[in-house]
Amino acid sequence: MFVQFAQKAVIEWHRKLLLVMKSRDDPHEPGKWELPGGRMQRDESPDEALVREVYEEVGLKVRPGRPLALWSWRLGSGEDAATVIAVARLCTANNVDVDMSRQVEDDFIERYGWFDRDEILGLDLIPSARSPITTALENLQKFGLDE
Repeated sequence: MFVQFAQKAVIEWHRKLLLVMKSRDDPHEPGKWELPGGRMQRDESPDEALVREVYEEVGLKVRPGRPLALWSWRLGSGEDAATVIAVARLCTANNVDVDMSRQVEDDFIERYGWFDRDEILGLDLIPSARSPITTALENLQKFGLDE
């Protein structure tokens, strides 16, 4: 079994959360919404990986915080498809001026949006991300992190 580790950032600003939409060219989930972030590369710490991924995708410098949700999915359907283990983490951003000009070729991010919490579950989310996003939202409230 081939396993990869990924992290997604829960970034809140004025009670809105930042989500990104996969482009129509994405080979796995075109046109679907998700949290920014991605897979860890060799020789990175978890914090370094999340900081890099968020900066590449949306140009924000973040400080990773506590985990809010844990899940996994298969990246493809073949025998050699990787299993991705993912964690959604609360992140603090130094500003909210999104800049998508730093994306790398395989990011496949088309656009971003800031959404009220009650809007998020009505979006066309990546199916494997729906439950962890729900859990992350519940944990923001449960732990008093939504103040």
